[in-house]
Amino acid sequence: MRLPIQVLSFLIVLSMSLYSSKLFSQDYYEYMSEKRAATIESLWQSERQPILPKDTINLQFFPIDKTYRLSCTLEFPENPEPFDIATYSGQLRSYILWATAHAELNGQKISLQLYQNHEQLLKGNFTDYLFLPFKDYTNGEQSYGGGRYMNLSIEQIEAEGCILDFNTAYNPWCAYRDGFHCPIPPRANHLDIEIMAGEKDFVDY
Repeated sequence: MRLPIQVLSFLIVLSMSLYSSKLFSQDYYEYMSEKRAATIESLWQSERQPILPKDTINLQFFPIDKTYRLSCTLEFPENPEPFDIATYSGQLRSYILWATAHAELNGQKISLQLYQNHEQLLKGNFTDYLFLPFKDYTNGEQSYGGGRYMNLSIEQIEAEGCILDFNTAYNPWCAYRDGFHCPIPPRANHLDIEIMAGEKDFVDY
C-alpha cells in the first residue's frame, strides 16, 4: 500500500519528536538502523514512489558515527522575511529563516541555517517542522551531487536543546529520478568539509 505524501510528512515529524527519547531508551546505533530501515520503506510506499522496491538494494549509507551528532547553539534573526529558494526543476519555493545553528565538528566551527516552508506556514501546516538543506565536500563523490537534507523539530529543540545529527541526512528525491521539485541548498549552507555520515549517492545499476 502506498501512503499519501501528507501521511509520510506526518510520520517524519512524529519520528523527529520521538528521536531524543529514543537515544536514551535504546542503543543509538540500533535506533539509527531502525530509522534507516523505516526511511527506506517509506520511499517505495509513497504514492509518488521515487524508487521501486527492487531498487532499495541500491540505497547506501555511511557507517553510523556519533562523531557527527553535534550539540549546537542557535542564533535567531530579527524580523526575518520570506525568500525564494530555487529547485533543481527550475521552480521556486518560499521559505523563511528560523535560526542559524552553530556547532563544532572535529575542531572546525560550522554554521547552518534552519528554514520553515513559508507557504505551508500560511496554511497552518507543519508549524513544528524545520528544513535543513546542505552541501559538503562529499557531494558528487560519495554523496549526491545536489546536496542532502535534514529535518528538525522545534518542539524537540525546545525540550532537549539543538542537535545536528548528520547520520539522519537523506537524499532529495531528485537523487533517484526526475520529476520532483527539490530545493537547492543555499550558499549559506555549503560546508567546506566532508560530512561522512548519512545517505550516500544513489547508483541505479
